[in-house]
Amino acid sequence: MKLAIELGPPDDEWETHIAYALEAERLGIDFAWSPELWGYDAVTPLAYLAAKTSRIHLGTGIMQIGARTPAMIAMTAMTMSALSQNRFVLGLGVSGPQVMEGWHGVPFARPLQRTREVIDIVRMIARGERLTYTGEIYHLPLPGGEGKALVSIARPRPNLPIYLATLGPKNLELTGELADGR
Repeated sequence: MKLAIELGPPDDEWETHIAYALEAERLGIDFAWSPELWGYDAVTPLAYLAAKTSRIHLGTGIMQIGARTPAMIAMTAMTMSALSQNRFVLGLGVSGPQVMEGWHGVPFARPLQRTREVIDIVRMIARGERLTYTGEIYHLPLPGGEGKALVSIARPRPNLPIYLATLGPKNLELTGELADGR
């Protein structure tokens, strides 16, 4: 059995959250998850914890797919994986229209297809492949532009774990098909 903690809704009591995570690691807890809410991102607290801990796995619970490009998600995940000696777990989710459209100004459209394509692109980058992708939502490099298909300069992380936060039958099917955890 794996045990996990959530760092809780972020507030100005960061010392409390950090002390909680350090004690959880000392007690043998397996995972610390950091939420992403409008106002706070999920990754920054985990980067801080990566420097303070040595064993506990650190996961985003969740990083919102529509708030970042797939390449930025991959870059962030690979950086966190390197900083944490491969203890990082990329937790993704689509969030909802209130947050995506109201906070990020991004249309909340085709969440299943967007999730599928984001995971495809993140995995390509993590494996160290040249990024060429033609999906229904994402086209890389951008057609007609001056961009070129690139390969990440980061060390490949082909085993980067990806978890999904999903609800509903079709989302759960997608999770079972593509994700390492749920």
